[in-house]
Amino acid sequence: MADTQSIKKIGIVGRGAIGVNIAFYLQSAKNINTTLLVRDHYERSDVLSLSTPDEIIHSIKCNQAYISESSLKPLDMIILPVKQYQIERILQEIAEKLDPKTTILLLHNGMGGIELVQMYLPNNPLLVATTTDGVYKTSPTCFVQTAVGQLDIGVIYKQRANQESSYEQSSYEQSSYEENIVENYNDPKSNYINCLHPHLVWRNDIVFALYQKLAVNAVINPLTALKNCKNGELVNYSEEVSRIKEEIFDLYEFMDLPLDNHALSLHIDTVIQLTKENYSSMHQDFQNGRETEVEGILGFLLVKGHETGMKMAYVQQLYEQIKAASK
Repeated sequence: MADTQSIKKIGIVGRGAIGVNIAFYLQSAKNINTTLLVRDHYERSDVLSLSTPDEIIHSIKCNQAYISESSLKPLDMIILPVKQYQIERILQEIAEKLDPKTTILLLHNGMGGIELVQMYLPNNPLLVATTTDGVYKTSPTCFVQTAVGQLDIGVIYKQRANQESSYEQSSYEQSSYEENIVENYNDPKSNYINCLHPHLVWRNDIVFALYQKLAVNAVINPLTALKNCKNGELVNYSEEVSRIKEEIFDLYEFMDLPLDNHALSLHIDTVIQLTKENYSSMHQDFQNGRETEVEGILGFLLVKGHETGMKMAYVQQLYEQIKAASK
């Protein structure tokens, strides 16, 4: 990796709301060159804008480039803020073009991405993150930020590739790149990664943070899609919210995940309130006839339920309703 004081090159795949939001945060950082890696049906000259809660409209000042070897090879980090079902296709596309020293940051709803990265890019340093930001797209070039949450981030060591299944938090041998990330993460002057978000939190237990986010997504996304409502309108469906919470919490207890159910329930309620004016990503996809991330969210929970012998009747019902209506 280049010297920490040199210009760092970060690529963000796509022009989705979360990716553009990160590009907005990065444009105020020194010594960071950000590029949005877009499909060829996008115009690279498009001017992007982001409206923040203070009603200021900001221009997103970063490069836009098509995905190619020349745009990927120089990158210090590539961020994948994409749909869960898009990850494998993107990894297949970039695997032969990416330098093995480039850090990969997974930032998506649902689970399953870690194993795919370790399959296609086993030698690259891997970070995963989850965010509570509220942001959505109003047009191909215009975005609205409704809430500034935080970004939880952590290192996935090569020996932890199966951690989504084992949940172990043992000590592991670290590569030199992983050591560099871990040793410097708490010093914003020596780690450019801290510039990704104004409220960035490093987590040694990042996999458990992913399970926390999974619970949030499993409650909000399917119900808002099926009820055709904003996140905040879930207060009108308290019985349904309680039913899905109960099944998720029972599963997590059976899996011995170190998550406090009461605290997790309050966290879910807080996210609903913080993003009350938002339509969830699954709502947007479902209502517009696009593929949803239901497999990486409810589908993943059902797989874990099957592995542990737990019946999740309401999760199964919601899963089937989403799948049936999406055909």
